[in-house]
Amino acid sequence: MKRPRQRPSRVLTVAQRHALAARVRYSGSEEHKERRWWGGLPKARQLPGGRVGRRNKQTTTVCPLTTEHDRDRATQWVRNAITQGQYRFYESDQDFPKKVWYEADGQTWIGYCVNRTTGDYKGWPIDDGERRAIFG
Repeated sequence: MKRPRQRPSRVLTVAQRHALAARVRYSGSEEHKERRWWGGLPKARQLPGGRVGRRNKQTTTVCPLTTEHDRDRATQWVRNAITQGQYRFYESDQDFPKKVWYEADGQTWIGYCVNRTTGDYKGWPIDDGERRAIFG
């Protein structure tokens, strides 16, 4: 049985968005990396049929951000997304929105909050159709 879709539950003022954005960072995730990155070794693996993923898990979207410069740039993207209101809070979220999106260099990126109290995000590239489906 599918879970009912959660509704967004919170709207922030401009001042609140700026204060919140100052506290977030992009930490990344080994499950979306195919090669060594600032966090260590990757966990995305080549699966049968040419898919990239983890054993017994769904297909994984590979994130090409692997350098410390990439991490700093992605942190700025998450901050910009929040200050520009490109996020979605859900009822169960604590301080930080569960999902954010940002467009950079002609590519749309999704950020997913992996720690709701410290504001750590992971992210990966998505297409515009996926962005519309998630954020409207």
